[in-house]
Amino acid sequence: MIKKSILLVDDDPSIHKLLKAALEKNLYTAISCNSGEEALEALDRYPISAIILDVILPGMDGLETLKRIRNHPLHHHIPIIMLTCKNSEIETVVGLEMGADDYLGKPVRYYELLTRLKMIFKRRPHQTGDEPKTLSMHGIEVDVDTRTAYINKLPVVLTYREFELLTLLVRNPGRVFSRDMLLDEVWYDEQFLETRTVDVHIRGLRKKIQHHGLNPNIIETIRSVGYRMTLP
Repeated sequence: MIKKSILLVDDDPSIHKLLKAALEKNLYTAISCNSGEEALEALDRYPISAIILDVILPGMDGLETLKRIRNHPLHHHIPIIMLTCKNSEIETVVGLEMGADDYLGKPVRYYELLTRLKMIFKRRPHQTGDEPKTLSMHGIEVDVDTRTAYINKLPVVLTYREFELLTLLVRNPGRVFSRDMLLDEVWYDEQFLETRTVDVHIRGLRKKIQHHGLNPNIIETIRSVGYRMTLP
């Protein structure tokens, strides 16, 4: 079995020691960096499966590092878990809006982190063998096998959750999904998430849709209920 490599980006030696030991005990390869600059260099040197990224870093902070990774043509797809100050709602919301897949508050409970990693790597089979692997709607094209998306024929960078959310909506045009339903479908591996998580990701998708020249309101808000992809 090939070990998955986890890039751990934090300038706290105690965090490195704790999480690296936990990761390696659970058959991951841990690659440690102390700054965002080191993290970007490591991404060019190693095949990284996921990134654990602290928000507060010397020099380039975690949010700027996140932004650069999400804008990188080769590394944008890598799942990223942000480490934030405990109960810092602002850091959490900003991180999700910028493309983080998940977040954990400090102090980090290593067993919770391992669970989050495990579920991030777990693919939920949304389709059967008879369903199309390429979905199209409103100028949006989603390739389920390669996990790539195009808007008006141009590639668009999506996080893991954004891709799952967009795929679900494109596959079911006209169907109304409540926020709780979307949490169950897209964040099936998570517990105790607020419905605000859905709103943040919908807002991110709409920005990317608009940036590529489409009407962002093709993802329609159904007041007091949830969202749906409008019919052609």
